[in-house]
Amino acid sequence: MIRVAVVDDQPLFASGLEMLIEAQPDMACVGTAVDGRQALELAARTSPDVVLMDLRMPVMNGLEATARLLEGVSPDELPRVVALTTIQRDEAVYGALKAGAYAFLTKDATPDEVLGTIRAAFAGEPVSTADAALDVVHRYAVPAPTPPVDPLAPLSPREREMTLLIARGLSNTEIAAEAFLSEATVKSHVRAVLQKLALRSRVQIVVFAYENGLVSGAERRRG
Repeated sequence: MIRVAVVDDQPLFASGLEMLIEAQPDMACVGTAVDGRQALELAARTSPDVVLMDLRMPVMNGLEATARLLEGVSPDELPRVVALTTIQRDEAVYGALKAGAYAFLTKDATPDEVLGTIRAAFAGEPVSTADAALDVVHRYAVPAPTPPVDPLAPLSPREREMTLLIARGLSNTEIAAEAFLSEATVKSHVRAVLQKLALRSRVQIVVFAYENGLVSGAERRRG
């Protein structure tokens, strides 16, 4: 059973998400909150697996709440945060992804998209909005003025290769084909990269690569 928390200051929207989640045989809504502070209290009380987090709320916004909620949480640990936004190309979305949000959804997403993203986030699998997340990173990421001499120092040569391929936007299937590896091996390398770089998601790997000058928009794969 996937335990989901809903955080949004619009009661009608939050209620709709709650009803959608409760109608699924493999999900339960553990509670709702109307601002970031309530979200942290709800998470501490109910230990959700996935948190649907609105980014623009009073008292404490979703960006700050996401950062606080995920502080000190390892990549393999739950919860995973899915940011909710009305605007896809929004700097707040980039901030949430950088803070560790697993994915994002626009508020006009279909029920199937919402449910699919919740299940993918819970399982640690790629989400349908991955390409849109890459667009957001490409739009807002700025390389550090003086990046570390070797930001990938903790990684093995193969893990370095995985990092750069992920940063270009390749899926596990595409990476497996390009690197002549099985998808299971690719997934193992991706987990190692996340752990060694203290990151929580593939999107955070992309942010890390852009901000450390390891890849540019020109190198990104185009579909």
